[in-house]
Amino acid sequence: MQRISTYMPMLDSRFRMSERDFRMNQVQRGIASSRAIGNLRDAPVDAAHITRLDSSGKRVERYLENIDYVRGRWSQAEGYMNEAITIVQRLRELSIQGATGTYSKENLGYMAIEVNALLSELAIVVNAKGGDGQYLFAGDDVSTPPFLIENGRIPGMSRSAITGIAYAGDLSRSRMEITDGQTVETNLRGNEVFWAEHQQVFGANDTEGFTVTETNRFLIDGREVNLEPGDNIHSVVRKINNAGAAVKASLDPVTGSLNLETTVPHQIWIEPAEGTALIDMGLLTDAGGTLPPSNWHADAIVTGGSLFDQGLALRDALLEGDQDRVGGAIVGGLDKGLDSLLRNLADLGSKNERLQITTRRLGEEVGAISDWKSLLADLDLTEAITEMSMIEYTQKAAYQVAGRILQPTLMDFLR
Repeated sequence: MQRISTYMPMLDSRFRMSERDFRMNQVQRGIASSRAIGNLRDAPVDAAHITRLDSSGKRVERYLENIDYVRGRWSQAEGYMNEAITIVQRLRELSIQGATGTYSKENLGYMAIEVNALLSELAIVVNAKGGDGQYLFAGDDVSTPPFLIENGRIPGMSRSAITGIAYAGDLSRSRMEITDGQTVETNLRGNEVFWAEHQQVFGANDTEGFTVTETNRFLIDGREVNLEPGDNIHSVVRKINNAGAAVKASLDPVTGSLNLETTVPHQIWIEPAEGTALIDMGLLTDAGGTLPPSNWHADAIVTGGSLFDQGLALRDALLEGDQDRVGGAIVGGLDKGLDSLLRNLADLGSKNERLQITTRRLGEEVGAISDWKSLLADLDLTEAITEMSMIEYTQKAAYQVAGRILQPTLMDFLR
C-alpha cells in the first residue's frame, strides 16, 4: 500500500498561497514604479528590446546635439558672411564713384581712407571665432587665425594700414556625424569663401616630352594624385583632372607648360608628398620647407586674387588717382568676389536646410522610439490595479478555505 502523508494538502496550500503573495508583491512594486518589468527575468525578450531602444534613443539624441552644434556654427558663419557682403557692396560703390572722373585726387584720397577702414573690418570678419572660441573659416585648423595680416606704412596714409594678407588655415574640414553613416562639415575654408577670382597657374617649363622617372605623390586641394614611372605629361593632366579637385589641368599649346585653373573661385593648394615631378615641370619651387600657397615656382605665373587683393588694389588706385584702373579690373574683381560670397552663402543655406529636414526626421524617430519603449516598459495601471484586486480577493478566499479544511486536531498537537 502507498502511504499518503496528511501534510501534503497543507504544503500544497502553503505553496500556492506563497506563490500568489509573490505575484501580489510584483504587482504592487510595478504600480509603485509604473514599470512593467522589475527584473530582467520577468520578461527577457522585452528587456532586450528595451535595452536596444535605449541605445538607439541615446544615439539619436547625440545626433540632434551634433546638429544643434553645427547649425550654431553655421549660423554664426552666415552672419559674418552677410557682413562681408555688405562690406564688398560698399567697396563696389566706392569703386564706381571713384571711376566717374568727377572727383579730385584729394577726394579720391578720402575714399581710400574709407576703403582702408572697410578692409580693417573685413579682417575682423575673416578671422571670426564661433561661440566655442574656434575659428570659423580656418578649415580643420580651428585653433589658429586663418588669415595672417601684415600692416605697415603706405604713401598717402597717415597711419598704419593693411599691406598684405595670406591664408594660413588648413584645407581639411572637421566633420560631425548627424545620422548613421552621414556626416557634415562643421567649418569653412577662408581661401574659398573670401576668394574673388578663378586662380590660374602657368608652369615655368616646357613639358613636351616630359616623362615621370620615379613614383610621385602629391595633394591638390586635399585630393591625392599618384604618378607612376613612365607617365607622360598627358597622363599627368588626366590624373589631375580625375582627382576630384575643383581644378582643371591643361597643356599650353604654345609654351608647352602645364597649366592649372580652378573651376570655382578658390586658392589652389598643392602639397608635395613624394617625388620631384612638379618641380621638374616648373610648377613648384625646389626650396625645401616652403609651404603652400607660397611654394609656387619662382618663374610660374599665378593670377587671381582674394577679396582683400581687390580691396587693396582699390585703395592703392584711389590714392594714386588712377580712375581708369578703379573702374576697370577692380570693379570686375569685386563683382566676382561678391558672386563668390553669394554662392558660398547659398551653399551654406542649402546645407542648413538639409539639417532642418534631418532634425525633423530624427525628432519623429525619437518619438517613435519613446512610444515603442513605453509600450514595452510602462505598466498599464488599470490592468495592474484590476489584477491586484483579483489577487487580493482570491487570496482572501483561499485563506478562508484553507482554514476550514486544515483544522488542527488533538493528534496534531500530540505529534
